[in-house]
Amino acid sequence: MYKVLIVDDEKIIRMGIKNIIPWNAIGFQEVFAAASGNEALRMIEEHKPDVMITDIQMTEMTGLQLIEQVKAIKSDMRIVVLTGYDSFDYARECLRMQVVDFLLKPIDEDLLTQLMKDQVEYLDQKNQEIKLASRMQRTQGASAQMQLEEYMRDLVHNRLADPAGFQNLLMENRYAEDQKMQIVILVPTLYADNKDISENFRAMSIKNICIGMVDAREEGITFMDDDGKIILAYFSGEQADETVERVEQLNHILKDEFNSMPKAVIGSSVDGFKNLYVSYNDAKYLLEHEKENIHEIIQSYNAQSRVSMFQQIYMELKNVMTANVGNSDYVLKAFQTFCKATESYNLSSAYVRRCCFEIASVLYFSYISDSGEATDSKINALLQSLLHAQREEACEITRNYIVQLFSKEELNIHEIVSKAKKYIDQYLGEELSVANIAAGLYITPNYFSRLFKKVCGEGCNEYIVRKRIEKAKFLLETSNMKTGKIAMLVGYRDTNYFSLAFKKHAGVSPTKYRENVRE
Repeated sequence: MYKVLIVDDEKIIRMGIKNIIPWNAIGFQEVFAAASGNEALRMIEEHKPDVMITDIQMTEMTGLQLIEQVKAIKSDMRIVVLTGYDSFDYARECLRMQVVDFLLKPIDEDLLTQLMKDQVEYLDQKNQEIKLASRMQRTQGASAQMQLEEYMRDLVHNRLADPAGFQNLLMENRYAEDQKMQIVILVPTLYADNKDISENFRAMSIKNICIGMVDAREEGITFMDDDGKIILAYFSGEQADETVERVEQLNHILKDEFNSMPKAVIGSSVDGFKNLYVSYNDAKYLLEHEKENIHEIIQSYNAQSRVSMFQQIYMELKNVMTANVGNSDYVLKAFQTFCKATESYNLSSAYVRRCCFEIASVLYFSYISDSGEATDSKINALLQSLLHAQREEACEITRNYIVQLFSKEELNIHEIVSKAKKYIDQYLGEELSVANIAAGLYITPNYFSRLFKKVCGEGCNEYIVRKRIEKAKFLLETSNMKTGKIAMLVGYRDTNYFSLAFKKHAGVSPTKYRENVRE
């Protein structure tokens, strides 16, 4: 069913046309009426009619002006023009604008009804042609996919009988004949005799998802082998674990969809389509000999050992960086070692991006935990920067982030220590501890201790004792106060303990020190 819009500034004509034509009977579901060109444009935007009947002579906007704007919005709209003037100029202009017909007023009801029937017939035929073209396109696409799958199946079983036809197919799809490729076998199988309908449906669904995730992204080709196993022929790059990264991503999507991951077996990397059978046989061998493997992704020993070895190095370096978050030089040195390791082990960009973000996150939140300060976080910005970065770029972005993190710390560190010293001087006679000083600065004791020692070259407790002894010396030199009184003034409640601390730093007791300086 279609929609029609009637446009005329004369209400009697507009409503007359709307009421005299049996619109529903001839194929129009909705009929709209507009009193001006501007109103008509608003209705077209809102309701999207298929046919428009418009007068030429209107005050606000002429019919010709309206048609010109309508054609710019919806070029395929069917338009019928009404006019009270039998003018050749009007007719010629209407033809130029590709209107359907040109009717004179007063309107012949039967003629207009037949004209509207013709529009319905035209629209029906047009829609049918569109559906047919779409169906043919889908059929051709499905046919091409089936042909490609058949060739791929012949390749992995090493029985390609039509090399020329396959060459043409490669050229049509713009596949490089000699590009690096890697076979991945997915389990469960498709159309296995021992599987029920639900299992086959699940396998078919997995295959369709793979086509959407792999083929549509031009990352590889999905097909089935002779046994009904789902095969992914990935286009692999220079980085060894790129295929593993892709399979991991695919498996997570499949897990979300089916609440379980299929087992994926990865064959060796080969050069070109002609060697795909080698990668396929490698994967098939692994599948047959590691059926009880608990891992979702099975790959060659070399790949496994390489990733495992790097993982050990990575964890060690990450722990070193976290433990030394207050030492920027040490952290940056450890991160540089990490960057060199990613090159040595030829890791994929995706894997390196994950590691870099994890390192940056751990350092950031360790810093926040220690400092007690939720500084302006750039962690989300870092994530966005890393999303599509290559291996070397990811390392450089992360290194700059770490430098900025510690640069900000360096700006704050001297101010923090300066406040701490003023606090100590002000409350030297009171009970002082690292804990209460840090609390006054709104930072954690561990973080404060590291900052203080980094700036002053001595621990905070050592600094407090030294300042107390210095003040005690001054009072012994310039006053006649008893030792017990001086001990109280410099923060010692126990005179004996004060004497021991004084002697440890000055080499003599408080009494002897006073005697010596007054001789």
